[in-house]
Order: sequence, then C-alpha cells, then structure tokens
Amino acid sequence: MLTTVGQVADRAMELGIVAVVGPAEDDLRERPWSYYGRDIAGALIDMMEEWGAGVRVHPKVDGLLEGYRDLFGRFAASSGGAVTITDVELLDTADGERIRMLVNGDELVWHLEHQCDRYIDTLMVFEIADRLAPRDDTDPRVFVEVNDSDDQSGYIFADPAALSILIRELGIEPA
Repeated sequence: MLTTVGQVADRAMELGIVAVVGPAEDDLRERPWSYYGRDIAGALIDMMEEWGAGVRVHPKVDGLLEGYRDLFGRFAASSGGAVTITDVELLDTADGERIRMLVNGDELVWHLEHQCDRYIDTLMVFEIADRLAPRDDTDPRVFVEVNDSDDQSGYIFADPAALSILIRELGIEPA
C-alpha cells in the first residue's frame, strides 16, 4: 500500500508517469500521503502538477485570453515537449465566441461559452483535452481527466493504462 509521498513518487516513476521527482521533493519523501490533503484525487493532481506531469484547471481568471494562454501553456509544459500549443487567441465570429490555437502546428478552433469574462469555459477544456495529444502516434500518453472531491478538474499527462494502475492502487474512483 502506498502511504508516503516517496512511495507514490517511486511508483509514478516506475510506471513511467513522471520521469524524475526533483530534489525539492526529497524532504517530503517520508511525509504521509495525507500531507497533500485528505482528498486523494486532489492530492494526486497537486502532486503531478508539482512534478511536471499534471495541470489543475483554475476556472477563475483575471482575463480570458491570458487565462487560456496560461492554461494551455501549462498543458504543453506538462507534456515535456510531446505536445506543442501556440498562438492561442479568442475570436468573436458571427457564430459566437471561438478559441483558436495551434496544437502540434495544426489549427484547432473550438466554440466557447462564457458566462462572464472572469471564468474560462471548462467544458471546452474537457471537450478538447483528448485532442491535445502527441504528434508521435507511437506515444500512448494523453491528458487523462481526474476530478477531486469538489468536482474540480485536473489532467495528468500519462499512458492511461499506467495511470489507471496508480489510480487503482491509491483507491481513487476513476473519472
């Protein structure tokens, strides 16, 4: 059973979910898994984000364009270069709001629905997360959604089979 931060880190590295857990986490290795909180799924998202393999979606932003650029920049960074996301822009069209970006050099345009200018469209993120995949067809990693107990989304860039093993071993209900 995985009970410490170090054990989770070792297992995530063994499964190929994270390459290396940095030296900053060395002092956390013996801490109990609960160090990251009682919400196991939320803790996993936070850990993976710290270790460079995850993204937590923060819906509230100061500005929509900068919020989307930051979010998709974090998606790209968490892929370790396997996925590139550039040129994020918002468009006002006759058909409504759209987001446009280049994913691995290919244009992706998607419909947006904003309730106000302080919150990103999290449904759109959910809808396109599976399109943010490596160009290399032999790379099995994708962004897998994980929901914490507050129904806040996070995405972990991993081989779904490997991540499902870790999720099962941690006792997290699949999304």
